[in-house]
Amino acid sequence: MFDARKLPTVLNAEELLDKAFGRASRVGGRNPRERTINKLSTVSNVLRDYFNKIIKSHPDYDRVPDFYRELIDLIVGIRRIKKALASLKWADGMIQRIIERSIRDVKSGKNAVQVLKSAYGRISSIIEQIDPELRFLNKLKVVLREIPSLTEDPTVVVAGFPNVGKSSLVARISTVKPKIASYPFTTKEINVGYMEIDGKRIQIIDTPGLLDRPIHRRNEIEKKAILCLKHIADCILFIIDPTEISGSLESQLKLLEEIKQNFEVPVIAVYSKSDLHNRRDLPAFSSVTGEGIDRIINIIRDTVRTAED
Repeated sequence: MFDARKLPTVLNAEELLDKAFGRASRVGGRNPRERTINKLSTVSNVLRDYFNKIIKSHPDYDRVPDFYRELIDLIVGIRRIKKALASLKWADGMIQRIIERSIRDVKSGKNAVQVLKSAYGRISSIIEQIDPELRFLNKLKVVLREIPSLTEDPTVVVAGFPNVGKSSLVARISTVKPKIASYPFTTKEINVGYMEIDGKRIQIIDTPGLLDRPIHRRNEIEKKAILCLKHIADCILFIIDPTEISGSLESQLKLLEEIKQNFEVPVIAVYSKSDLHNRRDLPAFSSVTGEGIDRIINIIRDTVRTAED
C-alpha cells in the first residue's frame, strides 16, 4: 500500500544551508586547521544524511501497485519525481567531492579559513541550483497526500454519469456512522466509504463522473475514475438516471456497455431516483425515500461473495 503521509517535509535551499552551516558553526577545534576540518565534516554529514532521508522516504515508483503508480503519473509525472530525486543524489555527490578535496587541501597546509570560505561558496551554489527540485518535492508531499490510502477489503466502485446519485448512495449504504474520506483532485474528488455486510467490511469507492466519449478525449478527472475501475474494483455498481436529468438514457447505456466490454469484473446496473420514475426493468432505488436501498445492498453482498469464490 502506498502511503504519502510518510513523506517528510523538504527544506528549500536557504533552509537547508542554514541547517548545515548552522550546525557546523557550533563545532570547534584546537586550531583553525582542526576547526575547519570539523566544520567541513559536519556539513558533509548533515547534507548527506538529509539527502539520503529524502531519497529513501520515496518508494520505488516502478514497483508501487498499478493504481497508485498510474494515478501518481497522471497527477504529477513519475519521470518528474525521479528527476527531482536524481538531482538530490547529484548534489550530494558533488558536495562530498568538494568537501573531500577541501579537507585534503587543509591537511596539505593551505590556508584553512580561505579553504572553508571557498568550500561554503561552492556548496551554496550547488544547493541553490537544486532549489526548484527541493521546492517541487515539498509540494509533491502535499499533492500525494490527497491520494486515498485504500485497504485490501473487497471493493465496489460506483460509476456513472455526473449527478446520477453516486455520492448520495454511498452515504446511504455506508454504516450508521459512515467512514467517508474525501480526497480532492482539483475540482472533483474520490470518496472512500465503508459498509459492513454479514460482519464483513466492504470498501465503496465513489468516482468522479464518467462521460460518454472515447478515452483519449476524457479529461484528467475522468481518467482518474477509470483507474479506479481498472485496478481496484472487485465489482462495479453502475448507476443510471432514467429521468435523463444527468444525460440521455441512450448515452448512459452506451457507457455501461463500454465498461462491460473493458473491465473483467461483475457490473451491477441499477436505476437511481426511483421516486421520480416508474422504470423497474433494473433494480431501482431512491436516496430520498430509501426505496430499494436494501435490495441494492443484497445485490452487492451476493456479487462480492460470487467474485470471491
